[in-house]
Amino acid sequence: MRLPDLRPWAFLLLADWALLWLLQGTLGALLPRGLPGLWLEGTLRLGGLWWLLRLGGLLRFVGALLPPLCLVTPLFLSLRALVPGTLSAPPARAASAPWSWLLLGYGAAGLSWGVWAVLSPPGAREREQGQENNRALMWRLLKLSRPDLPFLGVAAFFLAVAVLGETLIAYYSGLVIDILGGDFDPDAFASAIFFMCLFSFGSSLSAGCRGSIFTFIMSRINLRVRELLFSSLLCQDLAFFQETKTGELNSRLSSDTKLMSNWLPLNANVLSRSLVKVLGLYSFMLNLSPRLTLLSLLEVPLMTAAEKMYSARHQAVLQEIQDAVAKAGQVVREAVGGLQTVRSFGAEEQEVRRYKEALDRCRQLWWRRDLEMALYCLLRRMLHLAMKVILLRCGLQQILAGDLTRGGLVSFLLYQEDVGCHVETLVYMFGDMLSNVGAAEKVFCYLDRKPNLPPTGTLAPPTLQGLMEFQNVSFVYPNRPDQPVLKGLTFTLPPGKMTALVGPSGSGKSTVAALLQNLYQPTEGQVLLDGEPISQYKRRYLHQQVVLAGQEPVLFSGSVRDNITYGLKGCSDEKVLAAARAARVEEFIKEMKHGLDTGIQVPSAKPTHLPPQHHEFCSCLSSSGAFVPGEQGRVMMLYLHGQP
Repeated sequence: MRLPDLRPWAFLLLADWALLWLLQGTLGALLPRGLPGLWLEGTLRLGGLWWLLRLGGLLRFVGALLPPLCLVTPLFLSLRALVPGTLSAPPARAASAPWSWLLLGYGAAGLSWGVWAVLSPPGAREREQGQENNRALMWRLLKLSRPDLPFLGVAAFFLAVAVLGETLIAYYSGLVIDILGGDFDPDAFASAIFFMCLFSFGSSLSAGCRGSIFTFIMSRINLRVRELLFSSLLCQDLAFFQETKTGELNSRLSSDTKLMSNWLPLNANVLSRSLVKVLGLYSFMLNLSPRLTLLSLLEVPLMTAAEKMYSARHQAVLQEIQDAVAKAGQVVREAVGGLQTVRSFGAEEQEVRRYKEALDRCRQLWWRRDLEMALYCLLRRMLHLAMKVILLRCGLQQILAGDLTRGGLVSFLLYQEDVGCHVETLVYMFGDMLSNVGAAEKVFCYLDRKPNLPPTGTLAPPTLQGLMEFQNVSFVYPNRPDQPVLKGLTFTLPPGKMTALVGPSGSGKSTVAALLQNLYQPTEGQVLLDGEPISQYKRRYLHQQVVLAGQEPVLFSGSVRDNITYGLKGCSDEKVLAAARAARVEEFIKEMKHGLDTGIQVPSAKPTHLPPQHHEFCSCLSSSGAFVPGEQGRVMMLYLHGQP
């Protein structure tokens, strides 16, 4: 059995003792007495140990132990001071404390660190590393939302007004109780009721405006992200689309962009509201009773620690449930898909047993998930109840001492109830933000991807002769590197003539057309147009001069005119009708109710169900570039599939 390395722990103890001795000898007389001195000493101790461990390269081993080691003593004595009558003398500093006190502090810090390590689920360190990547994605999302900062400022204004109104409602509720419990003053009572109604109305109106603005911001970000992603996808090389499924791209454009656009407005709405509400409520609570406010702060670290541990374990269980459900589904697919084999071997009972075992595993995980959720809810309620009892006891003592009124205690309890919910929201939403921002990772990968295309050329001559040459061209598709399509192909396409490429399916005829349009780059050799490499021409110019009428053309949703003029700008109706006339579909278009404005609904990308004359019409639409001005020198190619 391999023993753990004790050198980081020994270095931590020696460094801590040396630092305490140094603090006692240099700053012992300068530090203030009491709790401020304790907290200042703990902060200096934490900073010194952090610097020494980082200098020695040991911070990643024992860095998690530093906060409890340095701050457990001032935290304990600060909480102890909140209980009346338990501390009469000022607390001693850790540097001058006896060895027994230091050992007790070391034990408490080690115990808290050990409990945290035990309760943390397996893989927590890997998830923390993933959260670092999510933080980087979060900053990129914030930069992407920079154009919406003015609208966020307006939303923040309405947010502050809404939170202020909600906070003052509880204050006036306590004021009403004080008026009813003492000498009744009708004017003061009416004034309190009036301001309660006024702040309630103003808070509701501001909350509605805030929500509307955040929804507007959400739609702006959604449109911006979709446009950026779609533009990036259209610039990619064709090999990318052969390697990536269309369904995945649709998912990125629909679901992932929606999550990205919702991330900032929704989380900013909830987080900013909760944060402002917490700060505002604590300011009012501090004004009512500083002692009760400090006492109520004890609930925050406890609830935060419980939420973090539960969230980590809950995510791990959910992942196991997802895997178990997928395994059960795999059993069903295998059994149903191979039912003939299952029946021929008489293995029906075996498959039922496999499926039952998979369901039992799911049931165990579901029971574990529900049990942990129930225990977590019980712990939350017990902590909340214990805090309520402590606050009521201390509040009663302050009422008897005349430091707090009954209405003030009611207002404080209302504030404390509300602030607890918002603190839980802050803790939950921060972890949820880091988890959901991962949906943007694939979108950013597509946005950052550089297409594997050569830079566009500069040639754009006013006329082309149309001489196309293939010189020792070889080609292999990127997704099939072991299957060469063309090898040492050399031929010439003379201008003004029709050339027929005849061969069986898969012999490379369509590949020749793709190389001719510069959609792919040859693995070896060159494709020349009028003696110049085809990659030296401007991309848009080349696609205007070299067009393809495919065997199975693609129609786009829109009008007949939109499909004929696809890729062209400023094309008149005369040119459109001339193209239709050349394709011999002019009469067919005129018979339509709306002529060129007739809408085309495309249920699929390949309309092979159309009659032959409609196929000819589709060919006309997809090859509209062949009818733009400057037709001389066109290269026309005829593909004959099958044997000649």
